[in-house]
Amino acid sequence: MAYVTGVDMDDFQSSGLNLAFSVLPEAVTYLPFPQLWSVLVFVMMMTLGLDTTMPSLEILSETLSDQFPKLTRHRWLLLLLVFIPSFLLTLPYTTQGGIYLLTLVDWYSAVPPVMLFGVVECLVLAWVVGVIRLDMCTVEMYGKTIPRWLTFLIKYITPGLLMTILVYAFYVYRPPKYGDYFYPEWATVIGWLISVAIVLPTPGWMVYSVWKSDGTSVKQRLARAFIPQDNKDDLAMDDREQETLTQAL
Repeated sequence: MAYVTGVDMDDFQSSGLNLAFSVLPEAVTYLPFPQLWSVLVFVMMMTLGLDTTMPSLEILSETLSDQFPKLTRHRWLLLLLVFIPSFLLTLPYTTQGGIYLLTLVDWYSAVPPVMLFGVVECLVLAWVVGVIRLDMCTVEMYGKTIPRWLTFLIKYITPGLLMTILVYAFYVYRPPKYGDYFYPEWATVIGWLISVAIVLPTPGWMVYSVWKSDGTSVKQRLARAFIPQDNKDDLAMDDREQETLTQAL
C-alpha cells in the first residue's frame, strides 16, 4: 500500500480508525476478486462491531435487572432503558466532526479503564470469590470444574499481563491526534476526565458498599461487604427455572 500510494513507510497509517475504514478497504481492491474481499471485509467489521457491542449492552441490562428485579418482568422496558440512551449518546459521532469526537473518546476510554477493570475482575474472581467457590458455581451450572491451567491464568498470568500493558501504555503515551490535527490541551483534559468518569464509579460504589455494611470496625464492614446479600424481590433458582420454562411455552 505504501509503495502503490507513494507514501513513506514512516508516514503510513498503520493503526486507528483510518486503518479500518480507509486503508483496509482500499487495500483489498488490489487483491484478486476485489468485490468478494470488499464484501467480506465489511461483513467482518459489522460482525466485530455487533460482537463487541452486545456484551456491553447485556452487562448493563443485567446490572439494571439485578438492581431492580421487577424490570425482569418487563423485558421491553429494560431494553428501552438501555438502548434509547445508548442511541442518543452515539448521535454526535454521526456529525461532520464526529470522527474527532470518536477519536478523543477512543483514545482515553479504551486502554486505562479496560485494563484496570480486567485486573479487578481477575483479582475478584480468583482471590475474593476464590477458585473453590468458582468451581462450585461452575459445577452447579455446567456439571464441570474449571481446568487448573485456566485458574492459574486468572490468578497470576492474566492480571500480570494486563498490568504490563497498562504500564507500557502510560510509558508510550502521547497526546491524541487525528491525521495531521493535534488536539488542544483542553481536549486532552476532557479526555482524561472521560477516563476518570469511567473508572471512578467502581471504587466509589465499593466505598459506599463498605460504608453501608454492618459492623463496628472497618475490617468487619469490609468483610461484610463481600458477602452477597439476599434480595427479597429476587427469585430463587428453582423459581427462575420454572419461570423460564413458562415464558418459553
